[in-house]
Formats: sequence, C-alpha cells, structure tokens
Amino acid sequence: MTRGSPLPGASCEWPRQRRLDLLTPATDRKPLSSKPVAGQNWTARNAPLKGSHRYIALALLLLAPVLQGCGGGAEPRWTLFPAPVIWKDPRLHLTRRVPPDKRDTDVRVLYATTRAPVREGEPGHYSRSSGDVVRLGLAEVQLGEPEWGFDDLVESHRLGPSDSLLPARVINVTEFGSRGPGTAAEDAFVQAIDRLLASSATGEAVIYVPGYRATFEQVMVLMGGWNHYLGRSSAVVAFSWPTGTNAWDYLRDCSRAQAFVPDIADLVELVATRTRARRLNRIGFSCGGPLLAESLALLRARYPAEDHEALQRRYRIANTIFVAADVDLQTFARSHLPALRDVSRRTEVYVSENDGALWFAALLSRASRIGRPRFDELTIEELETLASDERLVGIDVTGVPGPHELGGIRGHGYWVANPWISTDVLLSMIYPFDPRWRGLEHGPGRGLWTFPDDYPERVGAAVYQAAPELRRVQ
Repeated sequence: MTRGSPLPGASCEWPRQRRLDLLTPATDRKPLSSKPVAGQNWTARNAPLKGSHRYIALALLLLAPVLQGCGGGAEPRWTLFPAPVIWKDPRLHLTRRVPPDKRDTDVRVLYATTRAPVREGEPGHYSRSSGDVVRLGLAEVQLGEPEWGFDDLVESHRLGPSDSLLPARVINVTEFGSRGPGTAAEDAFVQAIDRLLASSATGEAVIYVPGYRATFEQVMVLMGGWNHYLGRSSAVVAFSWPTGTNAWDYLRDCSRAQAFVPDIADLVELVATRTRARRLNRIGFSCGGPLLAESLALLRARYPAEDHEALQRRYRIANTIFVAADVDLQTFARSHLPALRDVSRRTEVYVSENDGALWFAALLSRASRIGRPRFDELTIEELETLASDERLVGIDVTGVPGPHELGGIRGHGYWVANPWISTDVLLSMIYPFDPRWRGLEHGPGRGLWTFPDDYPERVGAAVYQAAPELRRVQ
C-alpha cells in the first residue's frame, strides 16, 4: 500500500490510480515579521530569495498535479501511523494502566484553533481560513476498524506488520467557545483536561504545534494516535492553525502563522496555570517548529525577573521537542536557545541529513534548518555553547533503519513513519529521562546521540526495569 500525506502520521489513502509517491515538502521557510516577538534576531540570511521566488512559484505550480497529495479530489480516508516498536516487545503490556472507562477505540484530543468554522453544508469542521478568535474544544477520534473493540486494536499493534496503517476517523467535535479569561469556554477546556489527567499515572499534558498543509481533521487523527500510543496516560492538546492543502501554500502560510505565536503562548500558559498537569511536554513539527520556539521566547519575556527554577514552577515545561523542524540554525542558537534553557527542563532536537523537505527549505532561505543543520554556519564560540549545554539534546536519526516518511517528500516524516524513532519521541513525552536511559548511544566527544543496532532490545529492557507495572504477566 502506497501512502501519501502532507502531514506525517495522518496519512490518506486514495484509489490506486491516484496514489503517488511524491508529495510536496511538509515544511516552510522561516516566518518573517515586521514586528518580531521577543527572542528573535533576524538577519539578511532570513530574507526570501526575491529574485527566485517567481521561479520557485512557477515550479510548484507546474508540479501541482504531482504535489497535490490529499488536497482536493476524492474524500480521503485517514489512517493511524504504525505502532512504535516498543509496543511489539513481548515483555511489556503498555495498556495495563488504562482504566476500564478508556478501554475502547475512541480517544479524545483537546484543541485550540485559529481557523474559521466551515460554512454550512461544507465537509469538515474548520476551514483553511483564519478566524477572528481562538476556539477551544474537544475532538473524538476512532481508531481501527469500526467494529473493533479495544483488545482488537491493541493486538493489531502487537501482532500486525510493522508498517501496518489502520483506519482512523474524527467522529465528533465539540466546540466549547472562544478563549478568554474567565469565560465558560476556558472553564470547560480546563475541566476536560483535568478529567483526562484524573486517571493518569504520569500526569503530563502534551501540546503539539503542526506544520503546514494539515487539515484540522488530519491534526486530530495524528494526535489521537499519539494519545493512544501514550497508553491514554496524557492530556493531548493540539494547536491547529489555518493552512491550505495546495502545493503553492508553501510560499505563504508559515509566514502568516507568525501572527499566532501569542495565541500559542497563551495556550501554554493556560494549561500550565489552570490545569492539574504535573508537567507539560511541547512538540513542534516542520514549520510548527519556529512557532513553538518563538512562543517559548515570548513566555520567557513575560517574566524577565524569574530564573530557571521560578519559571519551572510557573510553567512546568519538561521537554520541548523539535522534529524535522524548519527553524533557522543561527536564529535558534543565538535567540531561541537562551529562552529555551530558562523555560524548559530539556530541549530535544531530532535531525536528519536525509530530510529532503528541509534541504528545500534551506535552499529557499539560504540558511540551514535545525532539523538538517550545517554547523559551519555557526562560530566556534556558538558551537562550544551548544556542545556544553546540558539541557540541549541532539539526536541524529539519519542512519536509523526502516522507513523515514509516510508518502511525502523523502525523509521528512520519520518521527511517525519509523517505529524506532517514534518510540524515542514517545518516551520523551512520558518520561523525563536522558537519552542513554532510552537506549540511545553517544560516541566520544560532544557529538549527537544515535540509535544502536540493538535499539529495540535496549529500549524494551529500559522500560521493563523502570516501569514494573507495565510488565506482561506470563
């Protein structure tokens, strides 16, 4: 089965004659703004290639029939991304802690969106257009075949093929209303998170910022999958910002998304200050990466007198995770990282030399991205600062065996396509442990962490020792 999707992990399945292997890059150039938020340090390197934009746009238009992917045409059928390899370890039973009232095939995803609702009679729930408020709500996602029960779903992960893609669908969306201090919508949103956390053994909330070319339904299906693979142990929240599904949307959507950085920061502060979450983990993919970084810089700027410990008490942000992130390397090192050190307990950056989307983004912006960095763009002093930062973890996934995309451009969707890599991301969301505990290895010197050949055995043994309650009863 050939997969095609602009959003890794929420792939769509088309009739055979329309299945294509090549899709548009799920990334954008670095957002530009005449009013940068706190922490930005724009240079000429961030400017677009003005003389080349017409040629890039023309190329995208000519390739649109190939790059179109899930935009337009027949109604797509969303799928759950393959199970992380840890789910296939015979020593573990990752759903033992799931309470009886959650042992079904429906999962819940909280959302905040700046999209406008669709017009009456149109398919879906929210459109690609920007609304005038931030809407809060709850989406219900059904995983697997409609007639399956919880045990059927779990057994399919343990015994099914490693590249199996199960059907998934959004079955209900409940909007609470517009966000605002003291509003009934905020109260309902907070109460919904606390209800999910009431039966959680770990007590974390996960906030996700997606890249471009992702519909509202795609984002909900993707995060419904993560909620399930997390063992229903987390309150999962997605920030769905307005973006189109056409190839040429690459040239405009991420720059416009800069306007939503304060809304993302407000969402984090709301979850941190009003819910019972013990810790927050944040993850940004592709051009959601700069939005994630800049929102944290803004959060840091709101309390300039507080140190790292005070900010930890205020926000409780454990891991900030960047996967295939389209963030300018120099901007990240010089402007974002100081704020991240103060706000987060740990910052994790996944990189891949084979990420074709970020290669294209670097070509467009004339500067490498942190998801595919060129370290010779930094000074010796900056490299030393990065290497000595104990709160910064770099993980090189280039050589990890197995698939690195679910359709899409080569090498960009590894964090959901590859069961080894998705396992490491999964554990980063649950356990605030260092990479060595998670089974990764680090060579001599100050290089990046990598995956050993026996990674599945190592990571299974680590979880077996750390979480006796997840051991399978013989």
